[in-house]
Amino acid sequence: MKKSGLTVTIVFEAMSLNYGEGIGNISELKKLSREGYIITYMSRQALRYDMLRILKDMFGIKEAPLTKAQGVIQFKEEANIKDYEEVDLFGYMKTTKGKTALTRSAVVRFSPAISLEPFFNDLEFGTNKNFADRVESDPNPFQFEQHYSLYSYTVTIDLNRLGVDENENIILDNNVRAERACKVLDALKVMNREIKGRIENLNPLFLIGGIYPVKNPFFLNRIKVIYNTTYKKFFINKELIDNVLDLQINNNHVRDFSFIGILKGYWGNEDSFENALNINEFFERLKKEVLKTYEIIES
Repeated sequence: MKKSGLTVTIVFEAMSLNYGEGIGNISELKKLSREGYIITYMSRQALRYDMLRILKDMFGIKEAPLTKAQGVIQFKEEANIKDYEEVDLFGYMKTTKGKTALTRSAVVRFSPAISLEPFFNDLEFGTNKNFADRVESDPNPFQFEQHYSLYSYTVTIDLNRLGVDENENIILDNNVRAERACKVLDALKVMNREIKGRIENLNPLFLIGGIYPVKNPFFLNRIKVIYNTTYKKFFINKELIDNVLDLQINNNHVRDFSFIGILKGYWGNEDSFENALNINEFFERLKKEVLKTYEIIES
């Protein structure tokens, strides 16, 4: 396959997506320092967890069996890529006493979802007053850090390795491989996050990507936004994206393999993205490219 590196960078809007270890009764968000500001993020492990949860809900895929017999929680030896899509998509390490560990790195990989707006230490105070009143007791106060922001993350799928396990000499049919890749794309379209009694919508507002002859997350960390107070809308830095699209790969450019999807009505400069697709069209177009890559339909 000449093209096998699928990558999509997604922008979504949500609030307070991932908490770390708290201090006392304060739940702290996962945070990073950047350019003199604090930004928040949702870890790649959290994205993987929610992707698996949605794949189970949408398509009924089975969780692979686990064991802790070797002193570490891992997949059981019989968990293979043919019977368990989780193992195929996210990889494994299997250790057996007296034998070399078998490892297969993840085929589907996430970057952390990084906030595109700084965190300004917003804090929510609450109590369980209703429960306390019902048992005539004092309430227990708690505090949550809160951050409402745009976030960006990148997902990659190595289409060459999907459905292939050299450790166990398994190569799945191309129809099965294409079906699994398309399931991941369908899940990305409706991603959500369940946290602290809330459900957060991680559905894309903007996305860019395609299938490339080079396995590289071209648009990772290349999405920047600014809020325009006149229009009261966010604008995407198009110049930065255009420079990435102009990168040359042999005799082609990144733009020759790329698609852009936009949720109409959200962005202040959406009209500057010529030939942009709506969100559903983007995923259908990319799924069609997957079918071409696996030679299920003609290019």
